[in-house]
Order: sequence, then C-alpha cells, then structure tokens
Amino acid sequence: MYYLGIDPGLSEVGFGIIEVKKGEPQYVDCGIIKTLPSQEMPERLIMIKHDIREILGLHKYEAVGIEELFFVKNITNGIKVAQARGVILAEAHEKGFPIYEMKPSEIKNNLCGSGSADKTQVQEMVKRLLGLSKLPKPHDAADALGIALLTARLHNR
Repeated sequence: MYYLGIDPGLSEVGFGIIEVKKGEPQYVDCGIIKTLPSQEMPERLIMIKHDIREILGLHKYEAVGIEELFFVKNITNGIKVAQARGVILAEAHEKGFPIYEMKPSEIKNNLCGSGSADKTQVQEMVKRLLGLSKLPKPHDAADALGIALLTARLHNR
C-alpha cells in the first residue's frame, strides 16, 4: 500500500512516497519539484502540474496527503503557494485518490509529540520511523515523508 505526502510550495514542492507492508512503513522515494523565480507564474504552475501528474502515476496510492497553508507575514507569497497547492489538489482529485489535508502543527504533533517541533526534529523522527541511515533531505522532502506517514495513519484508522 503506497502513500504520497506533499509539502506544497511554489519554488519547491516536496514529495515523499512510502509503502506500508504488514503494518510497517518503508521508504520508497522523496524529492522536490523545483521552479525558478525567473519563470512566469503560469509556467511554474504548469511545471508543478506535469511533475505532480508524473508522481501520481508512479503507484496506485491508497491516499494522498497535503499540508494546509498557514500565513504568517507575507500574504502575497501565500497566495502564490495557494495557487500551486490548488494545482496539486486538482491533479490528485482527478486521479481519484482520497486526499487528506493537514495542518503543519498536526503533522509535527503526530510525528514528534509537539506541534512546535522544528525541521530537524521532524527529519530525525522521519529517519527513525522509516529506519533510514541518514536524515532525509531537503527539508521539504522530509516534511513530505512525514505527511505520507500521517496520511497512512489517518487512512487506516
């Protein structure tokens, strides 16, 4: 049973894929989709759309998890990330996968026991839960693996 976690962004979209065998999560793949600020917004969204479509076609996922947005200071950047997130949601929905949306604090709390855990704590917990020999990098990919782990838990309740 495969699960996909997505940490949405505009410059970098993190993705993490796990497989659950006999109740144990196993690492499959992770990485980022990178776009450049020098690209036009529509071009960046199309690139994300095509790459997400390709990732969604790699496995028959039981479910897809995606982080919800939260805004701290820069609303303009938040709107751009929301557009990228919308493209990702539309692609996952079109493929017919169940979608779980979760807050960053919910992800951190479920993985680390604290909703205010930092990026390194999340990486360390993902490393432990998946039995990896080193920390998953970059941070966006590690976060996406954490989202995939939580998606598997939520889907199998």
